[in-house]
Amino acid sequence: MTPHTLIANTATAPETIEFQDVMAVISNYYDYIPSTFTNGDVVNEAQTNEGSCKIFAFAQLNKLDSASTLALFGAFYRNDVLLNPQGSDHANIRNFMIHGWEGITFSQPALAEKQPKGRLTTRTIAMHADTNAAGDIFGGWVLSQMDMAAGISAGQRAQCRVVTVALDGMSFIKPVHVGDILGVYTNIVRVGRSSIDVKVECWVRRSRIGQREKVTEA
Repeated sequence: MTPHTLIANTATAPETIEFQDVMAVISNYYDYIPSTFTNGDVVNEAQTNEGSCKIFAFAQLNKLDSASTLALFGAFYRNDVLLNPQGSDHANIRNFMIHGWEGITFSQPALAEKQPKGRLTTRTIAMHADTNAAGDIFGGWVLSQMDMAAGISAGQRAQCRVVTVALDGMSFIKPVHVGDILGVYTNIVRVGRSSIDVKVECWVRRSRIGQREKVTEA
């Protein structure tokens, strides 16, 4: 699930949202910085109530209203709080229901969108001619883009002819679709007497929603 899909679900299907799915989306797309935050009458020190911290930070970054923010707590909100209005558990949810966004302050930004590591070496658009039978872009096409980018990076460093000798630990994380803008980022991690190790990441900007995602690394 992407942040775009999750945010859409808060409006169209809030009853389907589960807390653990929200945590997974945040972990996949954001870097977390432990932060002290105040929620109405509750002061949460850094590294405490981190689930609430992440949800409020995510909602604030994406400018969600109070109802959509509460939906991100999933069953904790729907079952534990709404069905037990006199309860004393889930203080952050209950305080937010009273004070809303006016009661939320952070000591520092708690989330930052994950960024590519390395420098942007090549960028291209995935086209129909590069698809497989399922309609996704061939993994081999993505690999060729990574090979070219690694060759450019290594060649600029070596100032001579270079060839690919080995590929270690390649991971296809997400598919690439037609129309996606594919950016290949490279980072030289070791320089020897006769070889250079290059870390390569592929990120796409989805053509329909503008969401940026890491799709491959090697």
